[in-house]
Amino acid sequence: MHRWFFHPGAAFVGWMARLLFRARIEGLEHVPRTGGVIIVSNHCSLLDPPIIGWATGHQVDRVVHFMAKIEMRSWPIFGWLAIQSGVFFVRRGESDRAAQRFSLDTLRDGRPLGLFVEGTRSRDGRLGVGKPGAAFLAIRSGASLLPVGIAGSHRIFPGRSRLPHSTQVTVRIGRPFALPHIPAGRLDRPALADGTERIMSEIEALLPPSQQRS
Repeated sequence: MHRWFFHPGAAFVGWMARLLFRARIEGLEHVPRTGGVIIVSNHCSLLDPPIIGWATGHQVDRVVHFMAKIEMRSWPIFGWLAIQSGVFFVRRGESDRAAQRFSLDTLRDGRPLGLFVEGTRSRDGRLGVGKPGAAFLAIRSGASLLPVGIAGSHRIFPGRSRLPHSTQVTVRIGRPFALPHIPAGRLDRPALADGTERIMSEIEALLPPSQQRS
């Protein structure tokens, strides 16, 4: 696992985000300075991971390990940079036990983990349906969850545009919270569904009405 590029990359992205997107951070005081924590956020743009990494971990000198789809690993340049920034990869739509183990080990070692609960990008900026992975990790590990709402990033590449558009991006960070800790045994679907809904509600509260669930 390589992490050397996380802070240089985050510093550059933060400078660009402030210059091009007038990026603001709200609620920085809520970011834990120590201990394992699961950063959970909505997802509207390919730039969300580096922007959120800059707005959370980089601000308190911590590396955030983001989960990304396995296909990203083979992307020219960006895949290599992700590997050097502590990103780990998962096969979407499958039960990836290796990624699960890495996530739990990361939290057990007291490091931050970054997850996009919807599992994919929202093209119109609206918060979508949450997947149970974040709730599972929180319940199993006992780690706190840090909700983040990123507003405006869906307008960076509108439609099929490949060039970034100037827009306002705001990263709002909520207060950490926890789900019931169940370190062993079977987790039933209602417990995972309740945990996922709590996570989605906390994220939704940080988003403007236009990006909340319809």
